[in-house]
Amino acid sequence: KMIEFPKFKRGWSMWLETQHNAEVDKNFLVIFWNPFVKKNSRYVENSFGEKVLKENYLDYFCTEIKKIADNLSKVTSVKILEYQELINFLTFSLSLGENKIEMPDVPLYLDALLSQDINFEFRANDILVNGKRILILSLPTMPEVFEMFSDFEKISYRYVRRILFFDDEESLAEWKKYSSKWCQGRKTMLKKIEEEVLQEVTGYFWNGFIFHLDELNYSDFKRYIEENLREREILYLLEDFNLKDVWWGSLPGMFLSNLTPPLVGFNSMENLLLHKNISTATEKNHFQKIIEEIENVSD
Repeated sequence: KMIEFPKFKRGWSMWLETQHNAEVDKNFLVIFWNPFVKKNSRYVENSFGEKVLKENYLDYFCTEIKKIADNLSKVTSVKILEYQELINFLTFSLSLGENKIEMPDVPLYLDALLSQDINFEFRANDILVNGKRILILSLPTMPEVFEMFSDFEKISYRYVRRILFFDDEESLAEWKKYSSKWCQGRKTMLKKIEEEVLQEVTGYFWNGFIFHLDELNYSDFKRYIEENLREREILYLLEDFNLKDVWWGSLPGMFLSNLTPPLVGFNSMENLLLHKNISTATEKNHFQKIIEEIENVSD
């Protein structure tokens, strides 16, 4: 069944995140809106067609979120997070469940509250969280993702899809600017390249896995990922130079990080969602050996 979504445009972003460890296995959808207001204007510029007074942007946003949640509830279980549930989601995004934070009576300065008990160490091209090294596996496409969930069943991870939306007009302008010097004198070739780019849903897109690993296990786990993904002929990138920018961009609301063209198009919003049933088939785990080694070393 098709799910009704508004036609997203610039200023709207979405993070879809699966959080997994021994205790948690949940899917989340985060919708972000940066309302645009021109100087001396009374109205928000990037609403969904209707006029919204700039002082009423919060009420409008809450109304649209409720509509999206109601539509999603027709095909899957949906709950808008509040209070402690929201804190739990955000703390997992930062520490993969290692840190626990209680919702304060007065929920102010949440940025400081969420990070004050986490030990961050930012190196030149690396990040350590509570002494564990971050490994980011970027996937240019979304191949066999639900099978990969079973590959990583015994290790904690975040799997994130993020898209910064453009509407049809914005997408066309952005693509023309990006490809303006392509195939000069061969416009037929450029037309062929463009066929699958601009679709029903278009934007800057990233998806991948984020792991926190002990230094002792980092190199072995990285090597096993490389060997298995090459064997399965899956395109991938283990982040190095851009690791910090990619990590910041994976965090909900960090829309100014990891701004990576070109545009990516999808034929429907359903292709982005993570509400599908994950197979419980007991196929051979490609990473079983290394994961067992990690568990033995950790013990």
